[in-house]
Amino acid sequence: MTPELRREIESTPLMLAEPDTPFWGFGEIFIMAAIFLIALSLVGGGAIGLLHENAKLGYWQVIEESLAYLALFTALKAVFFWAGKPLFRSLAWVPVSFPPSALVSLGLALSAGSAVLLLLLRTPEVQTPFEKMLSSDPVSRLVITIFGITLGPVIEELLFRGFLQPVMVSATGVFPGILITSVFFGALHLSQNAGMWQSGLVITLAGFAFGLVRHVTGSTRASALAHIGYNSLPFFFTLLQGVNQLHK
Repeated sequence: MTPELRREIESTPLMLAEPDTPFWGFGEIFIMAAIFLIALSLVGGGAIGLLHENAKLGYWQVIEESLAYLALFTALKAVFFWAGKPLFRSLAWVPVSFPPSALVSLGLALSAGSAVLLLLLRTPEVQTPFEKMLSSDPVSRLVITIFGITLGPVIEELLFRGFLQPVMVSATGVFPGILITSVFFGALHLSQNAGMWQSGLVITLAGFAFGLVRHVTGSTRASALAHIGYNSLPFFFTLLQGVNQLHK
């Protein structure tokens, strides 16, 4: 980096995004949470009735969860249409000036740091429900991996950093709002990780980082790119592990 470029960067003020002003509130959040849980229960119950034991296969669980999310976003679309607001723009799915590669690299760095922190916290080596789902069959491993580095992060960022975080920030302030959102984010993933507090803490911290990205850039597209980078590292090793098992 040349001295001229360094001086230019240092003299350029950091421009934060404008504060969020959501037209929705806690009432809409509770309604959407209820719709998702009901849809997930209905889809899951229907899958068990039709598929029996096969409903427990990982790729079927991804399909079931995707259908529940489809019901949730359909309800969201109806609420935003009624309010005369565009859904995705209202959830801050907007372009960002930061290079996508930098945001993905940030996610990769966070993922590596999370792995080190899990070791330092002496996380128990147990097979989690998520790992059991991954190892159920090769198709499930592939489907879950693809979902985990594409639609999964996008959906979670739209819901947590796009829908929930603006309400929390408006109600409690920037850092408390981001932290509360991150705690909910970490709690959501506890069941996948055998309820281990170490995993919950690490995912909460990652969620806080995604929340900061969302707040600074004003874009859930930016936090989704960071989230994709974060998920890519463990899923890459998951695929490698699956390939090694096939060759044994």
